[in-house]
Amino acid sequence: MEETTNYNLPKQTHDIFAVMARGNFISSNGTRDGMNRLYDIINNPDNFDRLQAYFNVIRYNIERGNNYFYFSRLNEPNSELEKKLERFERYIDIIDLFASMDNKIGVGSRFRPTEIAEECNANVRLKQKLQKIPLYRSETLHNKVREICDLMSRDSFLELEDEKSESYKVLDSYNYLLDIINAIAIYDDAGSEDTQGIVYN
Repeated sequence: MEETTNYNLPKQTHDIFAVMARGNFISSNGTRDGMNRLYDIINNPDNFDRLQAYFNVIRYNIERGNNYFYFSRLNEPNSELEKKLERFERYIDIIDLFASMDNKIGVGSRFRPTEIAEECNANVRLKQKLQKIPLYRSETLHNKVREICDLMSRDSFLELEDEKSESYKVLDSYNYLLDIINAIAIYDDAGSEDTQGIVYN
């Protein structure tokens, strides 16, 4: 990145770029690594306009969601958009599981993987939902939930608040997942008359 001084930008500009250029989100309720502070800096109208103009020069656009920010690429090819949709399809089953828990998991929720695993173990329907989530090969329900939490932390939808107790918090960026998934129609291609489908809109 070129020098930011000529743009009268906040000193945290490089930190903001380092987070969002990796495809991660900056959420207002994130606390690790000063995430909420970065959110406040971008959310300042004067800073936002300057940052937007600066990042546009290097073909990034700051997108504003419900209490979170992220980058999109200017003139992004359709092939990249399709890859994003494919990547987020894996979250459909995860969000379905979270929404089916007795204490539904949403933005701001706090939970431990053991709590989800225990509830799934006691509820056949939830256990089936967890077991059908793709890309995971853990032998125990607890480890499977752990892997899901690791994935969602890497993608900046969860934050590990306490390593010792394995306590996680759902970040505001989770709303992005809900918005994307709500726009995707999923149909079973079995071709039968009673084909079951879920339409998110």
